[in-house]
Amino acid sequence: MKLRTFVIAGLVALTASISQASDYPAKPVTLVVAYAPGGMTDILTRRIAATLQVKLGKPFIVENRAGATGQIATDYVRRQAPDGYTILVGATSHVINPAMKPLPYEARTAFAPVALLAMSPNFLLVNANKGIKSFAQFQAHAKAEGSVSYGSAGAGGAPHIVGELLRKQSGLSLVHLSYRGAGPAMADLVAGQVPFGISESVTANAYLEAGKILPLAVASAKRQARYPDVPTLNELGFRDFDLSTWVGVYAPAGTPQPILELLNREMRAAIAQTATRDYILSTGSEPGNLDLAQYRTFVDAEFAKWKAVITEADVKGE
Repeated sequence: MKLRTFVIAGLVALTASISQASDYPAKPVTLVVAYAPGGMTDILTRRIAATLQVKLGKPFIVENRAGATGQIATDYVRRQAPDGYTILVGATSHVINPAMKPLPYEARTAFAPVALLAMSPNFLLVNANKGIKSFAQFQAHAKAEGSVSYGSAGAGGAPHIVGELLRKQSGLSLVHLSYRGAGPAMADLVAGQVPFGISESVTANAYLEAGKILPLAVASAKRQARYPDVPTLNELGFRDFDLSTWVGVYAPAGTPQPILELLNREMRAAIAQTATRDYILSTGSEPGNLDLAQYRTFVDAEFAKWKAVITEADVKGE
């Protein structure tokens, strides 16, 4: 009798889940971006939202909740109903934050991974008017000055960790300036308010093409096709620099599996559209194309990788 009751309950839950997914979306969906407008996460989310709105026939609203390296948005979304109508879009800090500071939730279980949107290399950048055109000149300048400041999208983001690992391995005194998103950090770099920056290529690309900033090195495992003359940090004598920024989507834990699968499928289709794919590639980034199981495996591996890097660089939460 107990087994029969259990089976019936399970079938009822499964039927309800399938029914919920078949009607999804029945109302507007909010995509909560963990950063300020103008950065990689925001730019990609708005492109994907426009495509999903046309394809699925309901508004996909982009809402920016910047601050605390993505934690304001993350904490907000985890407390929402797991029904697929409030979704988190964050960057690499989602897997970095748990290794940086205590969190009011278990990062691996509080969210269900949904989709990978894109992966973007991180560049060490300099304002074009600074007169520095190579990494060797950057090193000489840093040693002569005693210390140099660099801006990034925020403490605990991938660009920040790249800077801290470089500081640890190079012995240079690099002082991090934390911004509330990649857009504001890039604006100050272009304006000359801060001489150096570390940023993913999506945010930096337009300014690189305009010649307002220059790339000195890239923190990826290999050189980038769009900037073949820019050396990797590994080539320059450092190690373990395979550190890209990536944009990922998450739903609160407990969101029905059919909804997760639908979102994964439709987001991958949106990314694969010629205009969006060409845009991502034009920035020196790679479009995401992982199914639900592959993305979950990827996220788990990233938790482990970034924890090891943070330990080596001895990065502390700010």
